Amino acid sequence: MAELRIAFRLPPRNERAELVTDYGLRGGTLLVDGRVVARARDRAALGSGVRGALGSRSLTLFADGADEVRLFVDGREAPREERLRAPTSRSAWIHAWLALSGSALGFLASWLYLRRARASGDPWAMKMAVHMAAWHLMLTLTLFPASVWGQRLGIRAVQLAALVFFAIHAGIGIDNALAPAGDGPLIALLNGASGLAFLITVLYGQRAHADMDPLKPRK
Repeated sequence: MAELRIAFRLPPRNERAELVTDYGLRGGTLLVDGRVVARARDRAALGSGVRGALGSRSLTLFADGADEVRLFVDGREAPREERLRAPTSRSAWIHAWLALSGSALGFLASWLYLRRARASGDPWAMKMAVHMAAWHLMLTLTLFPASVWGQRLGIRAVQLAALVFFAIHAGIGIDNALAPAGDGPLIALLNGASGLAFLITVLYGQRAHADMDPLKPRK
C-alpha cells in the first residue's frame, strides 16, 4: 500500500512527530526523532485511540469517523504541520506593495503604448497596450493577495512571477531604449522601473518567506 506520512508539532516545545501509515489508515507508527512513541496495529486500534508517552507527556493518537487523524499531548491537540499558519508579517505586506508597484508602473507603460497606437495607428503598439494592461491587471489581482494571505507558498509564487516579469520588462525597456523616437525613452524608463520593482520583489521575498515561518518565535 502507498505510504502516508502526517506530521504534527507537539506542544509546548514544537517537536516534530510523524505518523507513518497508509491511505486507508490501517494502523500506523508515530515517530519522534526517529523513535517510536506509539503504535496502532490496525484501523480499529487507531479508531479506538492509541496511547504513548514522550518523557513525562502523555500522547493520544486516534482517527475519528471522518478519517481525520488527531494527536493530543496531555489533552492539548497538536496541530498538523501543513495546517500551521503564521500571522501576516510586516515584511509580507512590504513584499505585496513592491509587487503592486511593479504592476502599477507596467500599467503606465501600457497607457503610453495606447497613446502611441492612437497617434500612429500602429496595430503592434495597440496590441502591446492591450496585452500589458491585461497582464498587469491579472498581476494586481493575484500577487498582492498571494503575498499577504498566501503564507510561504504564496510568497514563493509571487517571487517566481516577479522574476518572469522582470525579464519581460527588461527586454521591453531595452527595445524601447534603442528606439528613441516619440515615447520610446519614457516607455523604456517605465519598463525599466517596473522590472527593477519586480527584481526587488524577488530579492525581498527571501526575507518575507523567512518571516512567515509559522514556527518562528513572535515578539
